[in-house]
Amino acid sequence: MTKKALTLLLLSCGALYANAEVKYMTVEQKTGEKYGFLLEDNPIITYSDGNLVVNGNAETSYAISSVKDYHFTEKDETATGLERIDANELRILNIDKRTIRVENAPASAPIQIVGANGIVWMTSTTDKTGTATIQLPLQKGVYVLSVGKQSLKLIRK
Repeated sequence: MTKKALTLLLLSCGALYANAEVKYMTVEQKTGEKYGFLLEDNPIITYSDGNLVVNGNAETSYAISSVKDYHFTEKDETATGLERIDANELRILNIDKRTIRVENAPASAPIQIVGANGIVWMTSTTDKTGTATIQLPLQKGVYVLSVGKQSLKLIRK
């Protein structure tokens, strides 16, 4: 293949990725382990003493001989089905069949569970850390959970 054809091929492949928003760098080891770095954290990549070093930190140093590949992607390839959670994002955790836990809400935020028929089933507030443990209604149905200014639908089957 001539240099001209190869250059044209590379440019056309690059055009396919032009609209992609690259957000992560992934370091893949020969063992199959992958380590991801969020580009918005501005990771610094250097080579030192035969190691690939990210952020200049010994904890993120990899022997070049064990690195299969490193590349840039739109999605975190190291995620295990769970997306990264923004530090300011409300979290609802399922404790058991009847109990949920609200985390990362504003301190002393009002909490309310309202049925589809408009009946208020429960009212509470978060503690000073923005956390609360809530008992869900036993009855099957559709409910609205309101925490401060945010609301979401709960379905009890």
